[in-house]
Amino acid sequence: MLAVNKLVQRGRKQAQLSVKYQVPHCADCARSTKAIFLASLIPFGLGFILVGGLVFVVVVFGAMKAGLDGYGLPNNANSLVLGAALGLFAGILGAFGFEVLARILLLPVFGQGLLRAPLLSAQLLSDADSIAGLRGKPDREGLQLELTFSNDKIASEFAELNAGLIGKNQFQGND
Repeated sequence: MLAVNKLVQRGRKQAQLSVKYQVPHCADCARSTKAIFLASLIPFGLGFILVGGLVFVVVVFGAMKAGLDGYGLPNNANSLVLGAALGLFAGILGAFGFEVLARILLLPVFGQGLLRAPLLSAQLLSDADSIAGLRGKPDREGLQLELTFSNDKIASEFAELNAGLIGKNQFQGND
């Protein structure tokens, strides 16, 4: 399913645009989408855990040694709070870095599909999905959705599935 959620300008006020379309997925496209997702998820998770965990441990023990837990109320865990905050921030940066590095290393294996897919960190922050072979972009007013298909087969199947939702079934691929 292709879901587009975006704030668009309608006259002088903004409106929330939410559009959902059924997208056909042949077996090859589904495998490609899943492989690209895993090629992003695994390094993203490793980067988050390794970098974030290392920073957390270093900051907690450093803050304990510096006596940060002695300030405030008894039994405060100020070092844990500081470690968690810095560990989370460092984990997100580490996840981004690991994902970019993995994409560079895996580019010969996955090719252009890997470059077209958005980074997982961007997907998580923007509530976006990635579908292999399809890109959707709403216009400024949100009245039309421009779809770009990587091949004509996906375009024709999309037109059949969404015939009732779309005024003009004019789909073309990039073959």
